[in-house]
Amino acid sequence: MRALLYTLFLAGSASCSTDTPPAENTAAPDPSATGTTTENRSASTSERDAWQKPQEVFMLMGNDLRGRTIADLHAQDGYFTFKMIEVGANVIAIDDDPANIALIEARKKELNLGDDRLRTRLSPIGDPALAPEEVDACILVHSFVRIPNKKEFLTKVYEGTRMPKPLFLVEWLNTETPMGPPMTDRMSSERIMDDIGLVGYTDVGAYSAKIPYQAFIFASHQTDLEPLPEGVDPATLVP
Repeated sequence: MRALLYTLFLAGSASCSTDTPPAENTAAPDPSATGTTTENRSASTSERDAWQKPQEVFMLMGNDLRGRTIADLHAQDGYFTFKMIEVGANVIAIDDDPANIALIEARKKELNLGDDRLRTRLSPIGDPALAPEEVDACILVHSFVRIPNKKEFLTKVYEGTRMPKPLFLVEWLNTETPMGPPMTDRMSSERIMDDIGLVGYTDVGAYSAKIPYQAFIFASHQTDLEPLPEGVDPATLVP
């Protein structure tokens, strides 16, 4: 059942990977590179809240993100990065634009956040820069169309996420809407789900009426059969 995705995501233990993750971005932030003041950022965030509905997104992600390590793939200006931190998640913010990384680092310093709560990584578009089974879940917002080799990207995301491999996407609906990008920069939910289903995810679905003008797409890998207890002979089981 699709509801199992959220149950397992919330209940799964956040075990530590023994693999060495990619190098973190340790460069000092440069607030002047962004030209964004706290006042302007607050106004912009408040305006986006009205149509992005982050709390609705978090409900669809399982509601309780406390203590979970989540990769914000193509984090852009860090909108969802800091929204997830506010509700208790630990975030790895990944983006291909140094200016975005500088903006997130500046905000991290302003909020006095440690590396246990927020890390940033500069990585080319299409490379999630995750070590094997490094995070509990991944979220990708308004960026799937930009990725050149989607299968390769999704495979790396799958490998970088601990079971049950939760992946969440927020994308613009593939129809004319009062806001959002041109139609050439949109994809249908069905096509996105087809791409996701090629790399090992077994449970894929979408909601198209929860967030204004956007679709929420989710995926995970669910095992249909639980392993038999040690010593149990399958031949003795009643069909």
